[in-house]
Amino acid sequence: MAGGLADVGDLLLRGGAAIAALTAAGGGGVLVLRRLVDAIDAAPPAVLLAAVGAASVLVLVADLGARSGAGRVWPILARVGMVAAAVALAVPPAPTFASWAAAGIALLATAGLLARQPRAVASPPAPARDRRPRSSAPTVATPPVRGVRRRRIRRLPGSLRQRLARYELPDGVDCVRGRLTVSVPAAAKAAAGHLGFCPAFAETPEVEVTTEYDGVEVTVTAAEVLPWGVRVECRLAEPAEEPLEIPVDIVARAALVR
Repeated sequence: MAGGLADVGDLLLRGGAAIAALTAAGGGGVLVLRRLVDAIDAAPPAVLLAAVGAASVLVLVADLGARSGAGRVWPILARVGMVAAAVALAVPPAPTFASWAAAGIALLATAGLLARQPRAVASPPAPARDRRPRSSAPTVATPPVRGVRRRRIRRLPGSLRQRLARYELPDGVDCVRGRLTVSVPAAAKAAAGHLGFCPAFAETPEVEVTTEYDGVEVTVTAAEVLPWGVRVECRLAEPAEEPLEIPVDIVARAALVR
């Protein structure tokens, strides 16, 4: 219900933006033509300020519609009409102080609205579904370094193949946590991947491998464990119907030697 009301409100704002822009442009054009054929004279200060105020309201309505997705043509058209109306009504036939003051205020207000362009509010993209689980590794906050500007890390194209984090646990254990992506070709029932430890552990570590991949039935094992790396095997219950990317979480632990 709330979403329907929001859609109706956006539709009304877009329609109001079009009406406001066309009204401002049409009114400004008519005033300019009548001034060119000497059908009207310069407006009195009160009338001039009232006309600029009305045109400002039309411009603001067009801006609100642009923020709702009506397009930027309506705010521009409304501003063109406001400029035309201000010029047609503000140029005084005789240099009086009141007429010049009113003309200056009108032109300043017009210039301010011309410089203020609305920005359309983009809807946030819908989150893409990903069958691969998020990494269970803890997030480590990087402390800011004084005097050094932090650079934004660019996301590289392609898929993640492996990621590692190494910890020294409080009980004196050297620990590596990471994720390895094992590629299984189509029609294959098994595949393997390798993860290296650098520097190598002081002794052969204890390794645990798990996966939360639920696309197919798969069993992951640490087929070969060495101080400098581990071989991870993925075995499927049935041959793969298409190429698969299976993320495997790995935890390796060994005593820390100082």
